Amino acid sequence: MKKRILALVTAGILAFSLAGCSGTKDPNAVAATVNGEEITLGQLEFMLRMNKSSVEASMTDESMWEQEIEDGVTYRDKFKELMIDQMVNTALIAQAAEKDGLKPSDKEVESSYNELRTTINSDEDLKKSAEELGVTDEFLKSQAKTNLLIQAYQNKFNEETKVSESEMEKYYEENKDSYKVDEVEASHILIKITDDDGNAMSDADKKKAKAKAEKILKEVKNGGDFAELAKKYSEDPGSAENGGSLGTFGKGQMVEPFEEAAFSMEPGEISDLVETDYGYHIIKVTDKINKTTSYEEAKDGIKTQLLNNMYGEKIEELQKDAKIEKDTKIIDSAEF
Repeated sequence: MKKRILALVTAGILAFSLAGCSGTKDPNAVAATVNGEEITLGQLEFMLRMNKSSVEASMTDESMWEQEIEDGVTYRDKFKELMIDQMVNTALIAQAAEKDGLKPSDKEVESSYNELRTTINSDEDLKKSAEELGVTDEFLKSQAKTNLLIQAYQNKFNEETKVSESEMEKYYEENKDSYKVDEVEASHILIKITDDDGNAMSDADKKKAKAKAEKILKEVKNGGDFAELAKKYSEDPGSAENGGSLGTFGKGQMVEPFEEAAFSMEPGEISDLVETDYGYHIIKVTDKINKTTSYEEAKDGIKTQLLNNMYGEKIEELQKDAKIEKDTKIIDSAEF
């Protein structure tokens, strides 16, 4: 339901590349090269699998993978595109770090490897994927080294890059609206008007869904426990088990009819039926937050943001100076 497009797809993407594992189809097919360093289909597929669950945690249902977020481009397509870009950048940064002589110690590599191995072993699906794709300890140690190279490169950049007080003050003034917190905390009960594939129901089924939603609304208005009714009836798997809780959200994160209703309500209020493309919602607002963060409170975050912006520009410089080639057919063939 939330209109998190690129943010949704990029959520939780791990910042290391993979080399030397086998995937499905032809694992050695080259998806991209970075200054001659190859990124294979097998590597890409493992990274897609490794990050899939963290992205799905932000989805209302898995059918969203096939929804278009741009003309002819689905979430699935965008995820592949973002992942290969992430892997290209990782390779570039690791290469630059080695060129600068930022070599991690054997002890540091071993510690990083142990953390990486623990992460994989703690997730049964990920562990199974690693086994299927032939991920070896030797390979994981090379990735642990890559992680440390990237860390060291950014740390060095942050230490050597100065951000002045005037730059931070200017950024705050130019972006003051972003420091205004206007959020709602709410829960909802959803009765869907789409099938499991995201297709619209027939008029007859939509009529039945509305009648069901009206019946639930009556229970709520008659004093029924909202959280228990959400657990019992809501068809939003992402929130139902939490009593319909959506947490806090700002403007622009929800579809328009839902947002308009939620922001027009006061804490404790329960809406009438609100129709969106997803279905019929019953909304309960539990809190509203409206405040402005001061410059002093925002200062540390602004410095971090400016450093990140400058670091992004540095990566763009690395990209301009690099020879990067991508095979879109191989990338498109990746499965996860």
